[in-house]
Amino acid sequence: ANAGEIVAFSGLVGAGRTEVMEAIFGATKITSGKVFLYGEEVHIKNPADAIRRKVGLATEDRRRTGLLLKKSIEENVALPNLPFHAKNGFVNVPWEVSTSEEYMDKLKIKAPNIKALCGNLSGGNQQKVILSKWLAAGVKLLILDEPTKGIDVNARAEFYALMNQFVEDGGCIIMISSEMGELIGMSDRIMVMCDGRVTGFIDGDKANQENIMELATQFE
Repeated sequence: ANAGEIVAFSGLVGAGRTEVMEAIFGATKITSGKVFLYGEEVHIKNPADAIRRKVGLATEDRRRTGLLLKKSIEENVALPNLPFHAKNGFVNVPWEVSTSEEYMDKLKIKAPNIKALCGNLSGGNQQKVILSKWLAAGVKLLILDEPTKGIDVNARAEFYALMNQFVEDGGCIIMISSEMGELIGMSDRIMVMCDGRVTGFIDGDKANQENIMELATQFE
């Protein structure tokens, strides 16, 4: 994937899409293959290492692994950034407050204030909080696993606009999606997997349900 581009990973359940993304992020061990970032081979050991390299991951199950539901918007936005914005080992509270308020306003997160608990937010607003924490961390590569799962139509449109803005600003998105409309409508390129292997690439403007499914079932 290149800067300013949305590349999607498609495939049936069990194709191995999520496992590849978790390996890139350092959440699981790479057993074969190489990872290149910004044109150079890298060995990402763990998620903290990935964050230092400006890589972020929004997991499919945001309520279990994407957010601390019993914590506030402010605390969630600050979480990946704590090692980089501490003063003498203490949390940089002014930075945390100003940054959370900035992204709450910029992404139009609907909540009373930054002290609102994330568990009380709608799915769309929870996803905006996740995006906020990675934007605040200055990530250049954002991996989104089923980014609009469980989100209503209006919230999806807002989130798609935020995704497009991120890549227009020079970022890069790798998106895993099982939704054909999302794959075809949002992607510059689509990489299709089946049985843990890459079966092909399709340019976004040439993608349709038929050629995606043909590659997704190639080894069946």
